[in-house]
Amino acid sequence: MRRYSFVIFICIFISAVFTLVYQERSFIESEPIEVYREYQIDQVEKRPNYTMLYSGDSAIIQYEYSSLDYTDNILPGSVIAVEGKVVALKGHPQRGYANYLRSRGYNYLINGNIDDIVSHKSNFRTLIYEIREYLGKYIDSVYRVDSPFVKALVYGDRAEMNENDTELFSKTGISHLLAISGFHIGLLASMALILLKKLPSNIRYFIVLGFIFIYVIITGARPSAIRAGIFYLMYIASIFYCKRYDVISSAFLLSSVLIALNPYILYDAGFTLSFMAVISIGMFYQSINATFEKTKILPKYIANLTSMTISAQVLTLPLTYFYFQRISIISIFSNLISVPLVTLTYPFMLSSLVLYKIPFLGNLLMSMVKSLKFILYYFNQKISAFSLSYIDFEASNIYTTIVAYVLIFTFYFIFAIYTLKENKNELQGFAEKY
Repeated sequence: MRRYSFVIFICIFISAVFTLVYQERSFIESEPIEVYREYQIDQVEKRPNYTMLYSGDSAIIQYEYSSLDYTDNILPGSVIAVEGKVVALKGHPQRGYANYLRSRGYNYLINGNIDDIVSHKSNFRTLIYEIREYLGKYIDSVYRVDSPFVKALVYGDRAEMNENDTELFSKTGISHLLAISGFHIGLLASMALILLKKLPSNIRYFIVLGFIFIYVIITGARPSAIRAGIFYLMYIASIFYCKRYDVISSAFLLSSVLIALNPYILYDAGFTLSFMAVISIGMFYQSINATFEKTKILPKYIANLTSMTISAQVLTLPLTYFYFQRISIISIFSNLISVPLVTLTYPFMLSSLVLYKIPFLGNLLMSMVKSLKFILYYFNQKISAFSLSYIDFEASNIYTTIVAYVLIFTFYFIFAIYTLKENKNELQGFAEKY
């Protein structure tokens, strides 16, 4: 199965690369066109200095200084009148940003002013947006100063994280803990399965799948969350059909489908990082986890999560250098401590939000969360203060990235061949003895 899925992936990947290269070579810059028309908003993303509005295949960028009063009142379902300039992304001069937007399925970028909010047509997206807004306000009322950290962990909203905190997580290589991924899906699924342990296994898994589906939607149905949800669905399907779950085959097949649907997804750093993380887990997880099992320095469940996090970084490290021009030297050590801390924080955090109004218990749970957060920040601040804890590069190079992957895969296959020979020798010795 792995061989066939790999061949399918390679064929689609090469076709997508040729398509993208052809598009870039035939690039003709588009002239902005003046427009005045109405758009029904599908999604709203508030950033520190501007707001991104999405409607159909168009992305609308709205800066704070132009019409802040309007953007504060816009939500999914709002119909707005926009006056500005629209540019086709296939001919947009800022190729990096244009390709990123195209990776998300958009074809046009509009830079203009919102003239009026014409009407509002409530829909499912409106409901999800209002749930997120309500959840955010509720977390603000419970955790106050610590609410940005809680929002980031609970549903991936990092808009309120200050620059110092974001930089700290980047320097220590633990930014992935703030982005909804397989780590969060796995934590939530495990907690739900424990709570439902008295139910029959089939019913338990169906309930958890439904819960994960709702959670992915509430997080904003971001691509990383959707991919993590699909991987978990495939894992559950393998249990029901009594088939061995192969995470690498699943990654190749899912990625093949996504690339075939939209070749520009290759420009999405989140997609390439998550794809390489899954492949990396499939390649290195067993070896790393076996080391933890031998040493027994961590409880089994936390050791499993830590092994998964560390193994995911092996193949994502070159991409981190390429995309962000930074390599965290201490990332593995930081993750050894940070992953268990966040794993412990999660159940206390969710419980505190549910049981907040219960006297003493709510405050106790909140105190646990704040204490664990303090330890997490204190530890990472101390280790990031060391010289050479991270390396910043003025620019990244694609050839350096390729060489890094060639070296990693070469060492992996040499180790795999060596391990295979060792196992073969052990079997021969066992056969001769008995």
